[in-house]
Amino acid sequence: MEFPTLGEHCQNEDCKQKDFLPLQCKCGKVFCREHFGDHCTSGFCEMTPKSKDICLKSDDKIFRCSEEGCKKGNLHELLCSKCNKHYCIEHRFHLSCPEIDDETMARKIEQYEAPRRQFHEANKHLQQKITENIRKALQSSTKVKTASKIHLMRIKQKALGPKSIPASDRVYFAIRKPINMEPKPVRIITDEENVVQIESVTLDPDLKDTVPIFISSKWSLGRVLDSICDTCNLKNDNNKFGDAKLRLFRQLDGYCVSPSKMDVEMADLIKNEILLEGDKLVVEYISNDVLSKLDEYSQLFLLIQ
Repeated sequence: MEFPTLGEHCQNEDCKQKDFLPLQCKCGKVFCREHFGDHCTSGFCEMTPKSKDICLKSDDKIFRCSEEGCKKGNLHELLCSKCNKHYCIEHRFHLSCPEIDDETMARKIEQYEAPRRQFHEANKHLQQKITENIRKALQSSTKVKTASKIHLMRIKQKALGPKSIPASDRVYFAIRKPINMEPKPVRIITDEENVVQIESVTLDPDLKDTVPIFISSKWSLGRVLDSICDTCNLKNDNNKFGDAKLRLFRQLDGYCVSPSKMDVEMADLIKNEILLEGDKLVVEYISNDVLSKLDEYSQLFLLIQ
């Protein structure tokens, strides 16, 4: 692991997962964020403060929203500064207020939306700048290792996948999902001499239009595809009779990773440098008729349109 001394293991019997930001109860036990709340509300911890029941004698204690059709109520009154009526958080700036004209309403909404929009634009610009710097560093022999680590950290920040996978077994990729379920055109090569060799498989730091995911290095390629489909909400008919099957491609050159063998392990693919951790991969639908024509030595390439 990268930080073996950082974090602690969750003391939930069914979890035991190592958390880098654990939460400690007053009783001394340590839990991950997911199970800390369960421990505090379970009733087994004597140090947990007892919950207080709120008894409302009548609806007069609840402030009902004045928006027509809204049934929400609040324990605290939120009065409109113009019409002096109570509204819930959702209808705080309500269009039905007779004292607020459209121009004032638009100005108030813009006041709250502008910071969010500015943050989005600044973050977009920052990510583009980081991508450019990583791309330049990958071309330098002295900085390539550092750039690869930074690129991988960006993927890990937002990566999705089964939480049951141990951290030591996780490998990370950026997945580009198919636009539709139409089988994509491919090129079948049976003669290795016709394959255009690339000098080396390099990382592409641009993560635009991709989904960061993690899978287990001990899984087979078939199970990896199943997990990617679950994570990215893709229809998967690989185990069913159908016209289109999902296959995994390198975005760099369109090379299909083991098109006919789904039992190859990810660890072997990474060891043989067919795939690099942190690389961008493409999941696409391929016609079953095309796959049926492949033999053991055939290679498949996605025609990049």
